[in-house]
Amino acid sequence: MAQKTAWNGATLTESDINTYLMGEGGAWRTWTPVLTQSGTVAATVEHAVFGRWGRLIVCHFRLSVTGTGTSSNAVTVSLPVTAARANMTVGSGQVYDSSLPRNYVGATSLGSTTTVDFRDGTVSGADPRLGVQTFTAALSSGDVVAGCATYEAAS
Repeated sequence: MAQKTAWNGATLTESDINTYLMGEGGAWRTWTPVLTQSGTVAATVEHAVFGRWGRLIVCHFRLSVTGTGTSSNAVTVSLPVTAARANMTVGSGQVYDSSLPRNYVGATSLGSTTTVDFRDGTVSGADPRLGVQTFTAALSSGDVVAGCATYEAAS
């Protein structure tokens, strides 16, 4: 059933209510997030699902890096649905650097209306994004980028 935004003369059925309560049928949907660090970084999608309830979007992702990024550039992941606004904290995430090995944990933030980036709350300064400060290495094969976000869709 398609997302309904108004009932205008329609008959509300038990099926409609159940579908609405379960978030468009209750099934999580998959998407293929794009991982970037200056340019697109090849990655295997281990897990990328999202649910939509009206304009509320909840997503989870885990990407295993198979390519190489560009050091000292922010790590970003594309969203499944365009967000209503940018520059908001929307969840948590991590970048795992397999060369050390070490986890860099931070908040996921809407870097734009189409991407999330990762912010390190322990870093002061103008740009706390992972890739710019704290974790400044290039993503490389064996690294993992994972996170979750809850945000309002643009429409």
